[in-house]
Amino acid sequence: MTGAVATVVGSSDEATPAALARQALDLATVTPEPADALARRAERLANEAGDRAALSVSRRARGVAALQLRRLDLAVQQLRSAAQDGDSCGAAELAGAARMSLASALVLRGHTEDALQTIGRALEQTSGLDHARARTQRAAILQELGRLPAALDDLRIAIPALRRAGDPQWETRALSNRSLIFIARRQYAAARTDLARAQGLCTAHGLVLAGSYVEQNLGCLSAMCGDVPAALAHFDRAEAAYTELGAELGSLWLDRAKVLLGVRLIGEARAAVERAEAAFAEQGSAGELPETRLLLSTIALLDGDVAAAAAAGRRAIREFDDLGRTEWRTLAELAALQAQVVALVGPELSDLPADGTLVARLADRLRVVADDLERDGWSVPALEARVVAGRLATGLGDIPAARNDFRRTAAARRSGPAEARARAWLGEATLRESQGNTRGARSALRAGIRAVADYRRTLGATELRAHISVHRGSLARAGLRLALAAGCPRDVHWWSEIGRASADRPRPALPPRDAALARMLADLRALATELAEASAAQHVLQPLLAQQVEIEQAIRDHCREAGDGGRDAITPPTVAELTDVLADAVMVEFVELDGDVAAVTIVAGRARLHRLGPVASLVRRHLTHLPFALNRLARGTVRVGQRAAAEAVLERAALELDRALLMPLARRLGGRELVVVPNGWLHSVPWALLPSCRGRPVSVSPSAALWRSAATRQPRSSRVVAIAGPGLPGAAREARAVGELYPGSVVLAGARATAAGVSGAIGGAGLVHFATHATARRDNPLFSSLQLSDGPFTVYDLERIVDTPDHVVLAACGAAVSYVTAGEEILGLAATLLNQQTATLVAPVVVIPDAETQSVMLAYHRELGRGSPPSVALAAAQEAHRGADPATRACAASFVCLGAGSTGRIATRGSAVGSTR
Repeated sequence: MTGAVATVVGSSDEATPAALARQALDLATVTPEPADALARRAERLANEAGDRAALSVSRRARGVAALQLRRLDLAVQQLRSAAQDGDSCGAAELAGAARMSLASALVLRGHTEDALQTIGRALEQTSGLDHARARTQRAAILQELGRLPAALDDLRIAIPALRRAGDPQWETRALSNRSLIFIARRQYAAARTDLARAQGLCTAHGLVLAGSYVEQNLGCLSAMCGDVPAALAHFDRAEAAYTELGAELGSLWLDRAKVLLGVRLIGEARAAVERAEAAFAEQGSAGELPETRLLLSTIALLDGDVAAAAAAGRRAIREFDDLGRTEWRTLAELAALQAQVVALVGPELSDLPADGTLVARLADRLRVVADDLERDGWSVPALEARVVAGRLATGLGDIPAARNDFRRTAAARRSGPAEARARAWLGEATLRESQGNTRGARSALRAGIRAVADYRRTLGATELRAHISVHRGSLARAGLRLALAAGCPRDVHWWSEIGRASADRPRPALPPRDAALARMLADLRALATELAEASAAQHVLQPLLAQQVEIEQAIRDHCREAGDGGRDAITPPTVAELTDVLADAVMVEFVELDGDVAAVTIVAGRARLHRLGPVASLVRRHLTHLPFALNRLARGTVRVGQRAAAEAVLERAALELDRALLMPLARRLGGRELVVVPNGWLHSVPWALLPSCRGRPVSVSPSAALWRSAATRQPRSSRVVAIAGPGLPGAAREARAVGELYPGSVVLAGARATAAGVSGAIGGAGLVHFATHATARRDNPLFSSLQLSDGPFTVYDLERIVDTPDHVVLAACGAAVSYVTAGEEILGLAATLLNQQTATLVAPVVVIPDAETQSVMLAYHRELGRGSPPSVALAAAQEAHRGADPATRACAASFVCLGAGSTGRIATRGSAVGSTR
């Protein structure tokens, strides 16, 4: 978020040193580069004329321009000289005005005490309008130091004075800064009012740079209200303006990184925070660098880059030391220690070396840091440190030390924030397992899962909290480890579903439609940020923690009262519940732990566990070959030798995958319809290529719970919509041909296929067919899109549709490609549709060049018209094209049926989704 900078408004057409200096100062906050050039000229003329007053103003103009461009060393130099020039010629007002700007530069350089003394001197030297400006500047410094009540008191006096004086630049800056205080206090309506007034002033008076600050702060407001698309749009507009002005503010990239981390876009968040770090380092912004490094440590660890996480944590420690911010230093030390632990024993804390000396030292250091964190008010991070220390002690066999660690976390199991309860229960489970009490360990893990369920809607709501959630999947993996050791298929299924639960309903990038819930979530996000940023003593934080518990409880109760208690609750279906829907089909649920793959099959009410062995690396290797081979075959222009090589690679990869995953299950599979629940890296398998699946109806779902929900969902409409996008040969022809198969259907092509037109047409439809280009964005899955006539139709657009279609066909390359985040969340077009109300989705799971899909798609729709359910229709269409040309074969093989394919609701209906009823 942006802070204030100083300026004085004034102008003159006279070409005197004083007039030129005043013009340069007027321009300094609007167009800093031209202002600097003009100020240099004024400075030269003032020196020649011996005009110390004009020299003070010109140097101040250069300092303010440098401040806007974050050239902090130059800014401090020029502004100190400006103040001294004012003092030397007895112009106290000029000296005080220069000290206003100097104070801002000093606080950005991390010299906070010097900044406060400087602004205090400025207040003594100024009166009238300049005094109001000085109050505004002191408020900005107090904001930087976290002293919000004092900052607000200054602004309450300054803003009316600035408004009466008709000073739009300073009023804009004051309003913009006050909006940040309102955001921190969760007074969002007041913040929006201030920003709207500031934006109007910028437009009316051509304040381009100040307008960029306002855009950035509007982005922060949108993010706190939970509207990620709006936040990113504001940030994009601010970035464009900064670029045009030659200014790059690290704060913009830092704000963007926090928002992206909040929706678990780890790669893009890391790129943003690294850009912020580089900008702050180049500008010499010592006050902002350590928190940026701390966030980088968080993101790098989530990204699996342990070395970078450790390095960023160590640098943050040194920089917090330099600034004397001891309470933040302990949090940075925990970050560095977490990275060391993961580097030494792995993210599961299970790969202990033979010599446990270093591990024991890390555990001891974690205990010391936990004490420091509790002293400084970081209660939840302190809990995390003790849990990790206890788990390390357990692994070393030091049960007395582990028991003491977990004794100190025991109170958190019953009270405090839900995440703290979950972490404490994990520690208790570890202790019970080490004592041979596996039943008690399972009970503790389930209690932890209940805490997660209470907290489910708020996971990821605050960015810095990710630091203490690096092992947030540990509960599920610990339970899965116990279940596999016991060889119990029903328990393996249950814990596998728990591990997939975060993928079932990822945190939305848009605020909820429930206004009351939206307000409570916004309050919780703001409160969590306040906790994360607080530097007060522990007794000050306790009321905030109590308030957090109250809000979490209110959210849970509200969701239950609203009839939405099960929407996000972690409630894996039992084997009996799945059997009722599966009928004669077989479900295969894959799990992987430490490189070993297992599968649970559910057939006719019986669950069995199959240990497939250490085949994870082999499967992953062949999954990298499949897209290459399909891509080459889909390009009809390749030479005969290249085509033959691609076919050989494809055949071998398909055979090896089949041998590893399905052939060991052959007796259980028989000739049954297949429902596959893959783990994260199996989502990209084109199952029709595997010998065991040829001609077999196959449905794929991210979880058994999501599949059962889709399979039992009642159809809502028989309306059919076919859409053709631009730039794809044959798309319009394909859409029209599909539409002709369904009397009364709607066909949108050409200028009619716009985002607004498509959104209006597909809401509540029974069947929607997209013949469009698709873009699968791994860097930002929420911007994966379908290309329409007026641009991309993104995941954000899909999320805004109140009633998504019942059955969707995406005849576009790679449209079903999903991105699995570091937290096992599944993102992308397919995931968004399945997580809303779409029961069935047919789309390609492998990115290949756009090929001729019409014959495959028409064959599929004809089978639907004959009464075949989707998975049966797709299998038939793929078999019919097995002898086609290589490009068409590759196209057909890349399609999968996601969600409910042919059991449950689809089977009982006995007709195609789009047919009349």
